[in-house]
Amino acid sequence: MRPWNRLSLRARVTLFSILFLAILITLYVSIESFFSVYSIVSESQGRIISLVVVLIGMILSSHWLAVIILKPVKRMSETAAGITASTLHQRLEIDLLHDELKKLGIVFNSMLDGLEHSFNQQARFVSAAAHELRTPLSILRTNLEVAGDGDGIDPSEWRDYKATTERTLTRLESLTEDLLLLADGTYDREHGEHQVVELADILADVTSFMEPVAVKYGVTLHLTEPCAALVKGEESFLFLVFRNLLDNAIRYNRTGGNVTLQVSQEDGRVAVRVSDTGKGIPRASWELIFERFYRIDSSRARRSGGAGLGLSIVRHLLALFQGTAELETSSESGSVFKVTLIRG
Repeated sequence: MRPWNRLSLRARVTLFSILFLAILITLYVSIESFFSVYSIVSESQGRIISLVVVLIGMILSSHWLAVIILKPVKRMSETAAGITASTLHQRLEIDLLHDELKKLGIVFNSMLDGLEHSFNQQARFVSAAAHELRTPLSILRTNLEVAGDGDGIDPSEWRDYKATTERTLTRLESLTEDLLLLADGTYDREHGEHQVVELADILADVTSFMEPVAVKYGVTLHLTEPCAALVKGEESFLFLVFRNLLDNAIRYNRTGGNVTLQVSQEDGRVAVRVSDTGKGIPRASWELIFERFYRIDSSRARRSGGAGLGLSIVRHLLALFQGTAELETSSESGSVFKVTLIRG
């Protein structure tokens, strides 16, 4: 790169301004001297003519300088105007831009990166949601077709169709509620609106609520004392957070296994660990399990009625009041999920 091209836009404008000012002063002095020497016009008229010429030169030079300065900006604006939802992969060319405009180009390209990621994520979410809804709707359609031709169906088969339909409708209702919870901004709150709630009451309620499910799967629930702690949040959301965590820990556990909830104080925050004795989660999936519709074992998740939204909802709801959720450890002997809340 030439030394001149290494200069910033500000330095170039400054040098151009100084150069033009020197040229205009020289032009004014030369014209005035010319009229003075040859006495073509009076001295005052010569000064006026010199001043008019200099002003015209100033206007033309300013216009030319503006065109030079704004040329890369115009090029950037034309490129930006051509970027639509279907061409978000395009980026501004910033290699030849100077410091100030290059920073603007970097910021704009970073914004495009974020938009492209959001659009792709939204597309994947819609596709996955449609896929999840397709299966139960197909089951309902099949049952309705059978019911339409079912004059000679055995009563026991009718009971089976009814049970299948009820399970399918329950899954559709659950999936719809989950999708609403994950809709951005649906349950957003200002931080100051969050209440201070007693964590022990919530954990006791959710443990009692999930006890029938634990019995069904042959799993024992344990709530380790003491579990009293005041935390910032909303009772209904925290109930849903721990319900989803317990539901996963129970459904993907071993028969005769255990699920334990333990509360501790850590660095000014309250940590709740949900431990299970399941088969564990592969290391490569530790973060992926928090993505929407992600499943480690799709067939197993479908048999248990899961849609792969539980942990996404957990992280989404906790983020509303600055809580966090992570998979702390996992092995063949079980997993430990850690929820961190702000102390009230």
